[in-house]
Amino acid sequence: MRRRQRPVGKPLSAKELEILRWARAGKTVWEISVIRDISQATVKFHLSNIYCKLEVTNRAQAVGEALNRGLLN
Repeated sequence: MRRRQRPVGKPLSAKELEILRWARAGKTVWEISVIRDISQATVKFHLSNIYCKLEVTNRAQAVGEALNRGLLN
């Protein structure tokens, strides 16, 4: 079985950017899942990919790094 590669350094997808915008607005995983009509597990999956791509460990760092990189308005 092939191991999934970590997406470090890759650009954020449109879905990941939307999840990050909601996280920036202070929405919880549950709230984002309701807004996007997806499971909480899917939101967590996207957040995990965001953290990996931005090389951070939490939401606050992810939002800060995205702002520093000009990814969020």
